[in-house]
Amino acid sequence: MRKFEILPRRAVATLSPVIIALASASTAWAAPSVTGVKGTFDHKASITISGSGFGSKEKAAPVVWDDASGEDIRSKWDLTWPNTTSAYNMAYRSPQRGIDLPHKHITRYLAGAHEGSGGANGGANVAVWKNRTISSYPAYSYISWYQRADDAWRFSGDNNYKVFDFSRGDGGYDLPYNWYIEYNDRPSSRTATPRWHLLDDAYGQSSSALGGGPGNWWFGDAVNPMSGKWTKIEVEIKYSTQSDGYIKLWENGKLKIDFKGKTDGYSGTHRSEGIGGFARAEGPDNWRYFADIYLDYTPARVVLGNASTLSQSTIIEPQIPTAWSGSSITATVNLGQFQAGQTAYLFVVDSSGTPSANGYAIKVGGSGGTAVVPEPPSNVRVE
Repeated sequence: MRKFEILPRRAVATLSPVIIALASASTAWAAPSVTGVKGTFDHKASITISGSGFGSKEKAAPVVWDDASGEDIRSKWDLTWPNTTSAYNMAYRSPQRGIDLPHKHITRYLAGAHEGSGGANGGANVAVWKNRTISSYPAYSYISWYQRADDAWRFSGDNNYKVFDFSRGDGGYDLPYNWYIEYNDRPSSRTATPRWHLLDDAYGQSSSALGGGPGNWWFGDAVNPMSGKWTKIEVEIKYSTQSDGYIKLWENGKLKIDFKGKTDGYSGTHRSEGIGGFARAEGPDNWRYFADIYLDYTPARVVLGNASTLSQSTIIEPQIPTAWSGSSITATVNLGQFQAGQTAYLFVVDSSGTPSANGYAIKVGGSGGTAVVPEPPSNVRVE
């Protein structure tokens, strides 16, 4: 059997600096590991997560958590469109027009309609916007939300339908200084299969933000927003003026957009991010619905998934941190689609976007949980 020897302290001091550096790097790059949870997994209960490798998070709470439980939508968002059409304005709304909530743990969603042609804020766009200042790079965003369109949606024109926008300035599209995520192929019927598409309005100009490709980037098939289903969208972005930026989009847990390259090249420091956006369709039936919008300026997060690894999870619900250290996180439970008695898996994602290798299994509506420990490989032997 191979023997291991503990070196005296002075012997460690004589080790090569390269070896010490590699050892330190290995520790720093270790994935977050959850070893324990205190608290009850009831919706809006408080839990404390213990473990290692959680890293740092400057502000524990996200920039926005909007479950439509507030009184005024503008208390969380800098701009909401439409905002001039009264009955069709973006607002918190109880279930309407036969459109149920995505899960039973909320009572309202965010909704607005492309009712008329009253300009950018009068029906052309249905979106919420958050402004930010980016004065140094890299900068990050992680955003997740539920979305769907109305069952009575009226298709028209080229069925242009945008999902997310990043713009220069404070709120709204600052054309052409913006890039966006949309569907192209577009949803032209309730049974059509759209595709995810990324486009820079200023590509080829000195004001272009995205680099690394032809200006149009097509990706995989998407869930049709008019198909009668709620879809969970997650977007993680590394904003960079260099080629090391990225844009990732997950749809129901599956990676659909994986762009690498420059992601910001605009002048100034004011930026805005919009969930929702333009649609080339008008009419009182063209409502868009959003729920559980989570926005933060770091990839670091805590989520519940329905599989023992995050990459296999198709239900992903962000938890709401209230305190964060390298070995302990306190969070408010957000059950989302999970129901009492189900098994869910808790993951911590660090500021580099690295998740726990294995989830920590918990029973929804129960206290604590048991760690998921992988079986050791059977074909490895140490002699």
